[in-house]
Amino acid sequence: AQERRCPALRSRDPPCISLRSISFLFVSMADIKAKLQSMAVGLPVSRDLTNEAETLQVLTLATEILSLGADIEEVKKLTYGSESEKPAPPVLISAVGAAESKLLLKKTAPHHMVCIFAMYGEQNRLRTKAEHENGQNFLCIKTKQLEWLFAGEEGKTWEMLAVDDGCPNDSKNLAKDIIEKNGLKNITILDLKNAYKEKIPFFMDRGLDEACKKSRKGGAIMYGLQYAASTNVFSPSAVPKLVMYTDSDLSTDMSLCGLLSYGILNNGCSMSMGARYGSPGTFLVKPPDQGAASHPQSHYEQPNMMKIVLRHYVRVRLLPMLQGIYDTQCAFKCFRAEDLQAVCKDVKSMGADFDMELLLCALLHYRKGGVDQAKLCDVAGTLFTEDFAESNFMASADDPDKNYKTYGGMMDALVGMHERFIEPDSEEARAAKDLAEFCRGMPWETYKKMHDKLSERGLTLFDHPFALDELKAAAA
Repeated sequence: AQERRCPALRSRDPPCISLRSISFLFVSMADIKAKLQSMAVGLPVSRDLTNEAETLQVLTLATEILSLGADIEEVKKLTYGSESEKPAPPVLISAVGAAESKLLLKKTAPHHMVCIFAMYGEQNRLRTKAEHENGQNFLCIKTKQLEWLFAGEEGKTWEMLAVDDGCPNDSKNLAKDIIEKNGLKNITILDLKNAYKEKIPFFMDRGLDEACKKSRKGGAIMYGLQYAASTNVFSPSAVPKLVMYTDSDLSTDMSLCGLLSYGILNNGCSMSMGARYGSPGTFLVKPPDQGAASHPQSHYEQPNMMKIVLRHYVRVRLLPMLQGIYDTQCAFKCFRAEDLQAVCKDVKSMGADFDMELLLCALLHYRKGGVDQAKLCDVAGTLFTEDFAESNFMASADDPDKNYKTYGGMMDALVGMHERFIEPDSEEARAAKDLAEFCRGMPWETYKKMHDKLSERGLTLFDHPFALDELKAAAA
């Protein structure tokens, strides 16, 4: 396990703990409730990802929660909210998630975790708040989160791969300077341009150019996944190697990686991933003044609620391997390293839409290998903090029908995915035939009419059992 420190944060280091060294204090649930309530006092209503002290307080509180010795499920009941009670402040909910992650990691066998993220346009969030208003100092913070998680876990190790795919603002060299200045370990900076220089067939076949203009995050992540699958710079060869990817910012805490490890190594699933919404245990935080919205409230608060309900309805019927996965785009996915070459070989996109294609390629690979539906993918709820200040994927609001066009276009795109990933003579294809015909080539105007009519029914959850005739009537 790594026991290194980031000098820039040393004065605010959360305590690194070994669960073996904790003398658990078993107290009554009333005492635990009182302790959790005292932890919540003074915590901010929302989250500020540029506030390092606040982000590291998550780990300090997680250590305190672990020291209570309470059943983590009971702790979740006391903090996650209910129909009559609001959830605890986001910092405390994150701490509960981190504590659960560490408890689950302790149950796993020795293994190595590779964590990948893209670096395009990250010249501001790489910096501290003092250096830039949107600075998150995320290299140092991610390091602290992983150090805390893996501390005291013999035979369990980690590394990070940061991949640049043509950032015009030199994020790559800024990251190298931060690593050197702070003495950070176990971090490798990769450059997708090397894939072009080396004429790697996978990327050349997908049109990668010298400036990496064909890549919009997807190429960077795919390069990182393939690098992780084929190298062992920091990983012991005798233990399993897991490879996950995430966003570069701090929207999802890296201390939750124990959930991913447990999902594969202990729950026996082929892959694992997080979820930001759509199921119990998920929380969405919208800074600067909104707290943690749990499911289903976070779903109901979505401005595109009916759009994502319709997308899921069509998606799970045309692509049934997605059953149980509501947040397909969540950038918190994990695989066994030995599976990656086979999983990645058919992924064609290097753009921002690669997430969905990668997920489908993985699920199809495992299904063809005889894996039962229930063991395809373990999904763990997370707290996700929205961070639009430096987003590279914000849409324009100039066209009032833009969302209708975007989501309407997904209907036909899902038919294309259905035809690509589902065998045409299968029972699944026959069951979805009428829906596929209805969605194929659907004009966005028809989609808008259907959406607006169905929206009249009010609050609607993901798995609402629409009838196809109901959709057709709404679209007429």
